[in-house]
Amino acid sequence: MHWRSSVLVLTCVGTLVAGTAGAADAAPGPTAAPSPAATERHSVTLLTGDVVQVERQPGGKQAATVQPAPGREKIRFHQQEVDGHLSVFPEDVAPRLGSKQVDRTLFDVTELIAEGYADEQSKTLPLILTYRKGADLRAKEAAPAAAELGATLTSVNGRSARASKADAGAFWTSSAGSAIERISLDRKVRASLDRSVPQIGAPEAWAAGYDGTGTTVAVLDTGYDPTHPDLAGRVQEAVNFTTSPDTTDHFGHGTHVASTIAGSGAASGGRLKGAAPGAKLLVGKVLDDDGFGYESWVLAGMEWAAHSGAKAVNMSLGGGPTDGTDELSLGLDALSAQTGTLFVVAGGNDGEQGAYTIGSPGTAEAALTVGAVGRDESLASFSSRGPRLGDNAVKPDITAPGVGIVAARAAGTAMGDVVDDHYTAASGTSMATPHVAGAVAILAQQHPDWTGRRLKDALASTSLTAPGRSVFEQGGGRVDVARAVKQKVFATGTLDLGAVEDGKAPVSKQVTYTNAGTTPVSLKLALDAKSLAGVPAADGIRLGKSTVDVPAGGSTTVTITGDPAKLAPGTYSGRLTATADGVVVHTSLGADKTAPKHKVTLTALDLQGKPTVAPWLLMYGEDYRFDVNTWLGGDSLTVELGAGVYYLTAEVDGTRDGLTATQVVLPELRITGDTTVVLDARKAVKVDIQTPQPSEQAGIWSYYTYRELGPRKIANYAMQFDYTRELRVTPTPKVTTGAFEFGSRWSRIAPPLTVNVLGGRDALTNRYLAGSPKLDGRRLLQAVSAGHGKPGDFENVRGKAAIVDPDPADYNRDEVSRAAADAGAAIVFIVVPDGWGTASVPSISAAPNLAIPTVQLDRDQGLALLDRIKRFPAFLSLQGIAVSPYLYDVVQTERDRIPDKPVHRVTAANTATVTTHYRQAGSGGEAKEQRFAWKPWQDFAVNEYQRYVATPSTREEYVSSGDILWQHRVKHGLVWDEMSPLDGGMTAAPRTYTGKENLTEDWFAPVVRPAIPRGVPGMDSTRDGDSLRIRIPEFVDSQAGHYGFNEGDDQAAPATTSAKLFRDGKLVSEQPYAWGTFPAGADPATYRLDLSVRRDSPEWLFGTSTQTSWTFRSARSAAPALLPLLQLDYAVDADSGNRLPAGRRAGIGLTARFQDGMAAPDVRSMKAWASYDDGKTWRAVDVKRTGKSYEATIDHPSLGATNKYVAVRVQATDSAGNAVDQTVLRAYGLR
Repeated sequence: MHWRSSVLVLTCVGTLVAGTAGAADAAPGPTAAPSPAATERHSVTLLTGDVVQVERQPGGKQAATVQPAPGREKIRFHQQEVDGHLSVFPEDVAPRLGSKQVDRTLFDVTELIAEGYADEQSKTLPLILTYRKGADLRAKEAAPAAAELGATLTSVNGRSARASKADAGAFWTSSAGSAIERISLDRKVRASLDRSVPQIGAPEAWAAGYDGTGTTVAVLDTGYDPTHPDLAGRVQEAVNFTTSPDTTDHFGHGTHVASTIAGSGAASGGRLKGAAPGAKLLVGKVLDDDGFGYESWVLAGMEWAAHSGAKAVNMSLGGGPTDGTDELSLGLDALSAQTGTLFVVAGGNDGEQGAYTIGSPGTAEAALTVGAVGRDESLASFSSRGPRLGDNAVKPDITAPGVGIVAARAAGTAMGDVVDDHYTAASGTSMATPHVAGAVAILAQQHPDWTGRRLKDALASTSLTAPGRSVFEQGGGRVDVARAVKQKVFATGTLDLGAVEDGKAPVSKQVTYTNAGTTPVSLKLALDAKSLAGVPAADGIRLGKSTVDVPAGGSTTVTITGDPAKLAPGTYSGRLTATADGVVVHTSLGADKTAPKHKVTLTALDLQGKPTVAPWLLMYGEDYRFDVNTWLGGDSLTVELGAGVYYLTAEVDGTRDGLTATQVVLPELRITGDTTVVLDARKAVKVDIQTPQPSEQAGIWSYYTYRELGPRKIANYAMQFDYTRELRVTPTPKVTTGAFEFGSRWSRIAPPLTVNVLGGRDALTNRYLAGSPKLDGRRLLQAVSAGHGKPGDFENVRGKAAIVDPDPADYNRDEVSRAAADAGAAIVFIVVPDGWGTASVPSISAAPNLAIPTVQLDRDQGLALLDRIKRFPAFLSLQGIAVSPYLYDVVQTERDRIPDKPVHRVTAANTATVTTHYRQAGSGGEAKEQRFAWKPWQDFAVNEYQRYVATPSTREEYVSSGDILWQHRVKHGLVWDEMSPLDGGMTAAPRTYTGKENLTEDWFAPVVRPAIPRGVPGMDSTRDGDSLRIRIPEFVDSQAGHYGFNEGDDQAAPATTSAKLFRDGKLVSEQPYAWGTFPAGADPATYRLDLSVRRDSPEWLFGTSTQTSWTFRSARSAAPALLPLLQLDYAVDADSGNRLPAGRRAGIGLTARFQDGMAAPDVRSMKAWASYDDGKTWRAVDVKRTGKSYEATIDHPSLGATNKYVAVRVQATDSAGNAVDQTVLRAYGLR
């Protein structure tokens, strides 16, 4: 199944209004954002229990990181950015994805967020479980672990279910190998006639005696209003499939749709009747009172409606484009075949996005899929267009009026443009669809024995075709029920020839002509077909005859043939028109001339040339239908691909020990015939990262490939833990078309520990285990064996290096370390247990929780050392660097090709040097930092590891220059995880660096306070009409570009903020942050914005409480205008602990400025005060002007006369009357 935006919506446009988050197209009013960060940050729990954190940056770039679920710390993750969507795939899902046992959407992070399945919105994952054929009842009744089963969905042989995110990993494990054939996301659904009814010819049908009497139409929607006069006596039965308490329509959509089908028009004196006022209705409430629901609710409603006697089922709802193999579409096709019911489905409202926008279940083969036209018969701009995603089949089938449709308004609702108490006007394919459902009822009254398929053909083939519009826009054209009732001849409404392939026989299909009259009819046939590019099909699509005689009361067929030898590649559409005196019928045609298909056999070989596993294998071409996203389990795999150019990338298990990552890349694989592709790890070469100083990788690293093929942009990322020490990749020729890039991302520091065996040649590969203290300096220690690391094994280890070979069945690293420490060992080395391959992810925290240095050794080297110890004494030379004085943040890039020797040398020419000061902001002596990197084509930066840094400290950081956009973040305290985007500290504005650039970065330099930061695009405060758009972070420091929000303090007491806006002294708005939209009057006025911020935490020593008031003049502006908010900047020459000497005089720099983009203010006054008791008492200080800035001279008292902190208050005004008054408690400290 293919999806391309899978949110299901009620298919009306532009006028839906609801008070809940997620309601479609609600017009925004002057409201505050809940918080600056909350609206931009999401956590998404995957079906495996792993959590993806996504955060959007001010410029639109996004940062994404992955936190493995407990027990899954060894799992590697692959990220794909394809056509604007980020998907994150744990390595162990590849087999089930490749066999289509799992819906890829469950790992499409972009889609899950769009659907409302982020963790802050939902604690469960709604699923549809479909079962293997023959699965017994007990299997279907047994819920997988951590899941609750819901409705039985017979049409797809499935059940709805909800998996708890808190224990999703248990669900994932228990569902493997069960009777479940496929796990799919239960996608969220939401809610998507005075002139329009005559437009489709309904009054003429009424005059002929056909108004739907005796027929039943089911409406699956938001329920109905049982008190509305137009629906009185119309509804035979109503059933609720939602969690809402009743079937009453509290949203408004279902009532509007129901009355368009069969409303009496009683509330309008009969003027606003539905299309089939004689029909009866069944109402299935499948969308709740907020207009939302789930696919499983819709499927349950479909099954009820099809088995309840409905001739037609109206579905004015729909989802994203699919290929027709999603659960809703498959269920619709199955129910249509079983019951003969005709499902009339809205095509969707995504027409402005172009082709391939028909939504599910309108993509179902059996659905009568409806587009929308206006009163002038023009195609509505919003009406979704075909062809169908996947096979380029013809959709929609028909159109109907869907613009400005006036129909019944449910009591108490405000959907659409309200006309009066009883009626409202709305637009969308939702409104077009019930016109067609009403037409079905009318035709079914005339022909009660006709099946749904025959009714569909009759309406589609007799509709009014608009000239100049393709069948992918209008299908057969606008429904004409008057002609359908009057005309006795009809034909196959839509015919798809399907794939017409080179090297294969021509494709022939039959068009059936039916004559329901009493006299034979001779029809003249005319065929017109061309490709989307406008190339005529000519003889490539041809008729078997040019005329056909249709007997009275009978049928006959005509053959249409698609000939691959006479068709150029492309997607073709057209219309076969048959005419006679007073008769016009037509058939919408489609054909897809695909490239020749060839069998491609894939196999993988390891470094010894033996078959091996490729845990992840991707192939992409210009045609997404041939995308391959799978794995190789050691055997070969054969896939069928269309001829063309493909991009292939695969991770191959070359060494089987996890120490080397091997990537096979074929960026321009030309498929011209059946072929075998060998993914040979032996051809891969090492990616060599060379740094001027000794270095090794610290934490997670990653690599990527990026390819452009035609309009497609495809990126694949893979993450590795630092126990994987080497990257190997296959060299490639230079690509001849489209962009190609291969690269890797590294964070390298001074080796924390270098271990050499005296008399040996090579250093031993080692890693500190999590929580280990670090050696600093040189040591020479004798190495002794300590057996399996049990307490009795540590004999004669005092002051020595204990070497442990643990029992893999009985190993606890904390117990081993504790026993070694108790025995007096200076350090303990633990050999990787047999069969483990690699050990758990380490922490490089400077804050230990183990008693002595505890280090892991590679198994081969460790066993060799133990063997040496048996034969003669062994001594280890140890060089420890507890805190690395430097860091290399490196992005290695190869463009257009991968060379035979991919070497990246870090030099001054390709690197910026950033001297970075990490000041002490809290009492812990340690902070975390993180640096994200984006290439120009990249929307998502992924897998940037959180790194520990001592505070205070200074480090030289060497950062790759060029087209890489970087963003640095520093958290003032520690958080429990290692991989999420840091929040709650300070963030730097994204920027690029140039080679040989030397900069200084100073984090948490005083004074930390609220302000509009300098140098951060998009973070400006403006007046727009009668609204003030305020964007003021709670924290900035003295470095331009730094900002932070009063959030994310997992380890702190709750932080508090409050913002109040006054106009001419009167309070007009109070909101939790100075970040949002505030109301403003039209006339000129004086405004005051007060912002109060308080953060109490041992991790936050400075700027603990701030009070800031901005006074400014503002009036309505014709265009958005920057607000004259005075900002205060401070320059405090404090030490790295943010303290000044007590008992001495100090000069504090003060500057008043406007936000970026405004001229400097004409400052007329600057005053300052200092306090040493958290603001209980204040002392005025001397302030003098020096050019455009000011300096406050403060005589600090002795330390004993203070609380060891200095609070400051500053007031500034300019010549226009703008002012700022800011108080900061504990602005800096004294020592």
